[in-house]
Amino acid sequence: MKRAQLIITLLLLGLLLVLGFAFHPRAHYGALPWFGWLALAVFALCLGGGLLAFDTARRRTYILAPAHEIQPRAPRTSALLPILADPNRPPYPHPVINPQTCIGCHACVEACPHDVLAMVNGLAAAIAIDQCVEDTSCQVECPTNPKSCLVINSNKKIPERQVPRRNQQFMTDVPGLYLIGDVSGVPLIKNAINEGGEVIEHIANELKQSPGLAESHADYDVTIIGSGPAGLSATIRAQQLGLRYVAIEQGQTLAAIEQAYQAGKLVYFKPEEVAVTGGLPLPGARAPKETMIQMWLEAMQAQPLRINEYERCKGIEPDGAALLVTTEQELTRQPARYLTRRVVLAIGNRGTPMRLNAPGEKLKIELTPTEPVLPAFCDKCGAKRMRQARFCRACGAPYAGIIPPPFADDKVKYRLSDPNHYQGKHCLVVGAGNSAIETAIDLAAYRSADGSQITGWRDNTVTLAVRSDFKSDLKLGNKMLIYECIDEGRINACFGVTVKEITATEVVLMDARERDAQTAQEKLRLKNDYVFALIGGDKPTKFLARLGIKAG
Repeated sequence: MKRAQLIITLLLLGLLLVLGFAFHPRAHYGALPWFGWLALAVFALCLGGGLLAFDTARRRTYILAPAHEIQPRAPRTSALLPILADPNRPPYPHPVINPQTCIGCHACVEACPHDVLAMVNGLAAAIAIDQCVEDTSCQVECPTNPKSCLVINSNKKIPERQVPRRNQQFMTDVPGLYLIGDVSGVPLIKNAINEGGEVIEHIANELKQSPGLAESHADYDVTIIGSGPAGLSATIRAQQLGLRYVAIEQGQTLAAIEQAYQAGKLVYFKPEEVAVTGGLPLPGARAPKETMIQMWLEAMQAQPLRINEYERCKGIEPDGAALLVTTEQELTRQPARYLTRRVVLAIGNRGTPMRLNAPGEKLKIELTPTEPVLPAFCDKCGAKRMRQARFCRACGAPYAGIIPPPFADDKVKYRLSDPNHYQGKHCLVVGAGNSAIETAIDLAAYRSADGSQITGWRDNTVTLAVRSDFKSDLKLGNKMLIYECIDEGRINACFGVTVKEITATEVVLMDARERDAQTAQEKLRLKNDYVFALIGGDKPTKFLARLGIKAG
């Protein structure tokens, strides 16, 4: 029993005795008259509510402290002593976050399977410690040293975090092969940008000191694989330094980072005290996703960059003193080879999305835009147009929009970037994990700012296809919202099914236990505009191991 609960119990017992002796000679109900019981109830409610409000306010002050109120970093032990010594902290296992050393990387939040942790004001915070199941993966995935996330009161042996090995210059165990960005173990945008600039500067200085190294037969000074924040920063810096380079991207430039955040998402750039030194700019300490992407696109347009999109790296092998990079173009399946002096891997850590391997997965659908695209500059005075402005702020002239021509869009998508792009559509979501459930919810409903409540319904027709059952690590908040959508008839959940075939207007489902899609019988045929396949991703762990990059 907590101290506060014990005090309340003793006070109520004392009050009961006093009132019982005072009013016993008169008419009473049990030990007290009716107004005695009423006074006792009011007193108990007021006292309990006051103590609860005081305790809640004290805890919120500790947990929800904004980043700008945090004092300068102190040694970890002294910073955590007041937290660990709190007498009201429960004795069962649960995570504790040190706000003075947390870098806001989301690693612990994404690792937690039961909504115990959440991002608050750009930092991780324990918001539901009673939901902790002693998973300990939050502490494992925390990249800071010492750890900013600790699971206390646990007797489990918590393993060390396994990340690819590299030295101070970002070089791996493979000579000439460098590793930067999220895949290196620190999932921070600012860190990725800075590493992209630093690794190119190091390579440029190294090549200047040994100009004869492999220059006789190497076609490039450096090959950059990946064009996320780290890869794009490295590409821009290589262009600025005049290196012979080529950048390879398996999809579209910045597509992964753009799809990682939903529309209007406020992105924090931690650590705040670290300056941006790479090839990409950042709009302050935090900004909406769209502002960040627009600034990066302007940085790309300011100088010609060579980025080969939709080209996948298949292998990297030594070739004398150089490295031979082999790739394959996604559309034509044509192989390509690049002989290079150095290779920079900036492939991210999200991995390549797993495919459905169903007929029609690569279908394209033709879309005819109806909304005009406004120009970037005023036709009358030449002033730059402000975001979402319909009239020029300099001369007041209206912007003349142009309707874009029809374009082809992928029918099967592997991530939902903006649910507002889909209105009145028939959508199939395939998957049973948190990403699939959140996608289905966002296509069917509008959610509150914190994502915990449904505030309205969209006009999409949403079907959720689950191979067996929901994943065991499905977060409690997602589980409650998906059942609410199912109960309201906004999502049709089909269990034990998988995709058999995709056509231009329909999708065919079959029994998930069938192994051969060609001979399997059709179980359900649905009208369909888009398929969202969120069935996991192929992490780059095996690819790195195949290249000879070891973890430690």
